[in-house]
Amino acid sequence: MLNKILNLKQVRIYLIVIALFGLLACSSQAAPLRVSMLMAEEAGTYQEFAQAFVSEAQRQNISLNVLQAATLPSDTDLIVAVGLKSAQVASTSHFPVLCVLVTKASFEKLLHELPSYRKQNTFSAIYFDQPIKRQVAMIVAALPEAKNIGLLLSAHSPDPTNFRKAISENGLKLHEQKLGSADSLFLDLESVLKVSDVLLAVPDVDVYNSLTMRNILLATYRRRIPIVGFSQAYVRAGALGAVFSTPGQIAIQAAYLSRQFMEKNILPTAQYPTEFDVMVNQQVARSLGISIKENSVLVREIMTATNAKEGAE
Repeated sequence: MLNKILNLKQVRIYLIVIALFGLLACSSQAAPLRVSMLMAEEAGTYQEFAQAFVSEAQRQNISLNVLQAATLPSDTDLIVAVGLKSAQVASTSHFPVLCVLVTKASFEKLLHELPSYRKQNTFSAIYFDQPIKRQVAMIVAALPEAKNIGLLLSAHSPDPTNFRKAISENGLKLHEQKLGSADSLFLDLESVLKVSDVLLAVPDVDVYNSLTMRNILLATYRRRIPIVGFSQAYVRAGALGAVFSTPGQIAIQAAYLSRQFMEKNILPTAQYPTEFDVMVNQQVARSLGISIKENSVLVREIMTATNAKEGAE
């Protein structure tokens, strides 16, 4: 009888110990990061990012709430603002914000308008455009014989200083043409094409937009001068090629930065996409008599070139 009583006491102690360990284990697990994803656009690019980010959130400790951009969350740990319109809305909140699918120029303009207390580790971005060295490396890899690079700019284009530096470092010559006005676009384009082996297109809606894109492509095609663009859409429309990051690649990076925020409670500084891909329009290449390498080879050469330059710096 005494042995049975002792055994029951031991069982009770054992159960209490197990319960205590269970409570400790539960308390050691971090609460999920609460992320509100603001969506202002329903275009394919935005939807592709959203779907990929939802999948990443499910694989990680992220509790995700998807909202239309007109509706700010009442409580959240982090806002992921998809596109410029969402970023503009999110900037009026007091929550930390990670902007995605925004260009560097548009983000920096928005950041400049924020009060100083919002800029410190609470408002950041993954740019949609590519680092300049990566774009120049694409030209070198795809068009090794091209020596004269044309650049058509407007008042809202990125600062050309870094273009000059990157192009000079590769032994190439940059020919810049400033856009005089919307009416002078094609005169300015003709001027820069006369001295260029390739035209490097940059994300600037004053120059490259749905109204001008077709005519720019026709003008370059007539002169048999290839364009290296900044998006898949431009390549499909008739550019020779482009280096870009897919919405899915950016979604993976956004989830990683969200996890970093969960651990450190600060957002890193705005940054370019870490992963990228290339696309080539083989039909355009054949029409222009250009023999171009396979995509995988181009990606490898671009990675080698940009990593070497970063290491040297």
